Amino acid sequence: MNAIKKFNPDISKLSSKERLLLDKLILAAELMAPLYLKQKNSKYPGANFYPHNATKEEIEEAAKKDPSILDPYTFVERDKSGKLITMPFCVRFKKELKKISEILKQAASLSDDKNFKKYLLLRAESLLNDDYDKSNIQFLKTGNSKFGFLTGPSESYLDKLFHKKRAYDNWVGILDKKRTEEAKKFKEIILSSERKILFGSVKIKPPKIEIRIEKTPIFSGLSADFMFTGSTLPNEIYLIEKYGLILTISEDSLKENFKKDEFPIFKTLFNKNFQKSYSEKELYKASFKCILIHEIAHNLLYYQGAEERLKNIFPIINELYAYILGIECCGTLLLKDVLTSKELESILIMHICRNFTWWQDFLKNPDVKSYTLGMVIIQNFFLEKKAVEIDKKNNFLKVDFSKLYLCISEFCRVLEYYIALGTYKETEEFINNYSQMKTFQKNFSPLLKKISKKLKKE
Repeated sequence: MNAIKKFNPDISKLSSKERLLLDKLILAAELMAPLYLKQKNSKYPGANFYPHNATKEEIEEAAKKDPSILDPYTFVERDKSGKLITMPFCVRFKKELKKISEILKQAASLSDDKNFKKYLLLRAESLLNDDYDKSNIQFLKTGNSKFGFLTGPSESYLDKLFHKKRAYDNWVGILDKKRTEEAKKFKEIILSSERKILFGSVKIKPPKIEIRIEKTPIFSGLSADFMFTGSTLPNEIYLIEKYGLILTISEDSLKENFKKDEFPIFKTLFNKNFQKSYSEKELYKASFKCILIHEIAHNLLYYQGAEERLKNIFPIINELYAYILGIECCGTLLLKDVLTSKELESILIMHICRNFTWWQDFLKNPDVKSYTLGMVIIQNFFLEKKAVEIDKKNNFLKVDFSKLYLCISEFCRVLEYYIALGTYKETEEFINNYSQMKTFQKNFSPLLKKISKKLKKE
């Protein structure tokens, strides 16, 4: 694995100067990939961020005396006496990061966009000192820039011990203005529908939410490994609360995932008569909306203290709730005639198909477990409530759309409690109850075999 994924978007409308700038950004992305690979290690829950022989309890005890042990931007090592000590990312990768930093400065000199230029210069500094606040704040001023660009430590999915350490990530995007304007309409309608919060909880409302739909020349690091279709940045709640966030969707990644996984899975899960009612074009549009509403929904569930309270299980419940809440928000879109009933059905279909894609991804890459557990929980819940059923005789999935949507609304209320108020213990019990992979495999075994066989042919 080289942790690099390249796409081939149309760049014919870029000027020669913009193409030079793009080349610099792509080069920086390519150079970031080896750093990610040195962090990644699927054999250990702490990846390569902690000594493999260190227990969770030992690390927690050491962190009481030395908070840098759980700093997002440090490796934890042992000194000669066996004591746990830290080494900052910027020290471990000083040589490599200095080169990437210089390339970002060169790219900045080619940019005529003042906000984007300043972001590149600040990010060049951040890479060398592991202080990302200034460049993250400046990133939030690039919402309307032609280029989108992320480089540096981002999400914490590799750290399954504490959900603390950030993995290196990099993507380059080119703004699709037309698609972005369409997406903004969805965002405004969903966010205008204010949700009541649970008594006793405190919700954080971002002051500004930008949205971008991008063509993507390259993913590197975490994005290439996980093949993300959408992201919401920054990740720091204190920055989101004060400055807002940017929601970005990669059309190229979305198209590839749809063509390679989602559509073949649709052709496998449902019988031919059912398939005739939904065209490939309709389902692709539904897949796009599925991702869009998922990312928008993230902005409706920032609860104060949730990450600290739920610790390492926060990523599971957070992604799961955003995914389910996004589907429930379709009710508002339906009432306002932004969606038709047929389009809602298509979204529900693609929601189910995407659940099965995460299972396939998990078989190839155990690091996507946080996402996979969420999808296992969803499918086990749907099956228990008989919103979906398996035609065992003909080996197809049957869907009751009315029951499925009601099931999703019920599930939303359950999940909101856990993320807003739930204790670690009760949330963990809920996850353990529904995330049994053996149960999922047993219930869906014939379908999983069909899907694997289909995808191998594709």
